[in-house]
Amino acid sequence: MNLGTLIEGLAVRAVRGDPASVRVCDLTEDSRTAVPGSLFVARRGLRFDGRRFIEPAIECGCTCVLTDDDSIELPERASVCVLVADDIPRVSAQIGERFYGDPSSKLVLAGITGTNGKTTVAHFAHQLLNSAGLRCGLIGTVEVDDGREVARASMTTPPAIELSRTLAQIVEHGGRAAVMEVSSHALAQGRPSALNFDIAVFTNLSGDHLDYHKTMDEYARAKAGLFSMLPDEGAAVVNSDDPRSAQMLGGRRVACSARGEGESKGEWTVRVVSSSLDGMELQIRGPRWALDAQVALFGDHNAMNVLQAVACASETLGRCGRSDESIEADLAAGLARLRPPAGRMERVSTDEDAATVFVDFAHTDDALDKCLASVRPLVPEGRDLWVVIGCGGCKDESKRPRMGRVAFDSADRAVFTSDNPRTEPPGRIIEAMLEGVPSDRRPEVFVHADRRRAIRAAIEGALAGDVVVLAGRGHETEQEIAAPDGSVARVPFDDRLEARRVLREIRLRTPRPVGDAP
Repeated sequence: MNLGTLIEGLAVRAVRGDPASVRVCDLTEDSRTAVPGSLFVARRGLRFDGRRFIEPAIECGCTCVLTDDDSIELPERASVCVLVADDIPRVSAQIGERFYGDPSSKLVLAGITGTNGKTTVAHFAHQLLNSAGLRCGLIGTVEVDDGREVARASMTTPPAIELSRTLAQIVEHGGRAAVMEVSSHALAQGRPSALNFDIAVFTNLSGDHLDYHKTMDEYARAKAGLFSMLPDEGAAVVNSDDPRSAQMLGGRRVACSARGEGESKGEWTVRVVSSSLDGMELQIRGPRWALDAQVALFGDHNAMNVLQAVACASETLGRCGRSDESIEADLAAGLARLRPPAGRMERVSTDEDAATVFVDFAHTDDALDKCLASVRPLVPEGRDLWVVIGCGGCKDESKRPRMGRVAFDSADRAVFTSDNPRTEPPGRIIEAMLEGVPSDRRPEVFVHADRRRAIRAAIEGALAGDVVVLAGRGHETEQEIAAPDGSVARVPFDDRLEARRVLREIRLRTPRPVGDAP
């Protein structure tokens, strides 16, 4: 594609070379992937400064560099065009959309933001739409589905160029819609700023990422940025039970409530009819129809997640020309087949195990509180609820005492351990968690800095009928720890595999009643 055409009308200026004479065949922010004809975006990030990698990108053959630095010096021999933009995140996002043919405008695009529940809502909406025969892509924390392949995700919301590339692949593979998780970091950094959203979903807001956003108001403003991107005819699917939903302004408001107060106002509502460790029965009421569903999750927060996924899917199907009658029938059928995403209250024990063990991604105090509150009523009388929990290193330190307090207050047995300590000493993180526990009660908390040992201690300590929740890491298959050279190393570690290993050992060494089959 001609570079002059690619940047026409954008807030970018050429300080070296003639854009009209340059042909661009690829976009990249990683100098290692640059090829002849690449446009290399040299932006400053949180950990790396892309300007340091301009020369390696040129050596790989890039023909254009986009930067925000007028003063960069290049070798005289370098025959590259240099573009400068003051707002490089926005300009690179606009270039990405143009280069890949404006894919977000060819899809019904739904963005989902909030502290907790993004992954569950996104996965449920994705499942419901594909179940209804509407090919829908997915970009999220756990995986990316481009309509042909499903790949493990590396981050919740990818960089702008990768976003547009993935959306273009969804279009190419016959997709008519896409659902994506939109993190507050991505919104603050402008990654989705060039996308054309039709639907925005707000799940909730609670304390997290304050190491980055500093205050809850700043955090809320970042989330609200998604709704400001909606056109007038867009749909804002908000959790009206959360007070911060009033700040999510843009498009047409589609309110969702689990309090049962909004049905008379034409809102979406949900009620939990019954619940067990196998799932729950829900009554969902929409402005034009009602659904009853059995889903393989439990807890009021997950009832809201299901409700918002249904509202999002309904809006998407309507925009694709489906009738109300067709939407109702398709969603009813889809709800019966819903499966929770990996690591979201994922049951890893079997009916043969004495204790019931779940793995969940709850890594904020609000998420942990809701997670344990959802399990508590289902624990048999006289039995204990266990939780194994840690906090991430080199991240928001303010939530550590709150996490410790919730774990201690909400569970009968709390085990404090490591999460992803990164370069921070695990003992320091655990000490901060213990600040949330009354000083005279701290001896009641089990402490094992080694997460493998903590998981084993909880499962082996649990008696028949007890419930164990391994919280904080969910679907993650690697643990981030300090390497000898002071960097962060990723080592294989999956809570689900560790738990299943311990459960299997317990089964093997537990005597079977006489006459039982081996």
